[in-house]
Amino acid sequence: MRMAGVIRVLCALLLLGTAAAAQSDYPRLHDVVGVASNDVLNVRGGPGASFPVVGELAYDARAVEVIRAEGNWGMVNVPEAVGWAALRFLAPRAEGDISTVQRLTCGGTEPFWKIDILPGQSATVKTPVNYEVGDTFSVGLMRRAYNPLEKWVLLGADGARNLSVVVAKTYCNNGMSDNEFGFDATVIVAGTDGYVLSGCCELSE
Repeated sequence: MRMAGVIRVLCALLLLGTAAAAQSDYPRLHDVVGVASNDVLNVRGGPGASFPVVGELAYDARAVEVIRAEGNWGMVNVPEAVGWAALRFLAPRAEGDISTVQRLTCGGTEPFWKIDILPGQSATVKTPVNYEVGDTFSVGLMRRAYNPLEKWVLLGADGARNLSVVVAKTYCNNGMSDNEFGFDATVIVAGTDGYVLSGCCELSE
């Protein structure tokens, strides 16, 4: 009996570890596959076919960010809503997570701001003060912090000022829409007329 109990505990831990590993695959970019050209991929209000349709994805939609998964369904954003799409119609990209993605966009409200990041190239920050042009920095690659927490750091400079962006894998909502996000961000511009911003991020291309 004692050995049987140990085996049950080990099996439970294995299942938990498998579930955690599966969730660590998200957020990730996906492409819609297997949908006829005269059809769409329905996005539903919950992780199941019985939930009402709240939006749709085009049959050839690309770079769809799946925020997290529940069973065979993935959470995705559609205009002014968040919903669930069947994962069998969403193919994950090999280079679609935060460590390999070609583009990361973040933003926030009060004040409205955004940052467009091309890892290894540039990052442009736009605030109410400079929204037309923005502040552009040369940046390195996203680097994961050396601890169990899933955080990444991006560093950059424009000569006179330094840029630091800390991105954490966690639930995030910008407070102004019904969309949900899988990353939050803190943006720090140090130097003359520096500033600190906080908001949410999504993977892009």
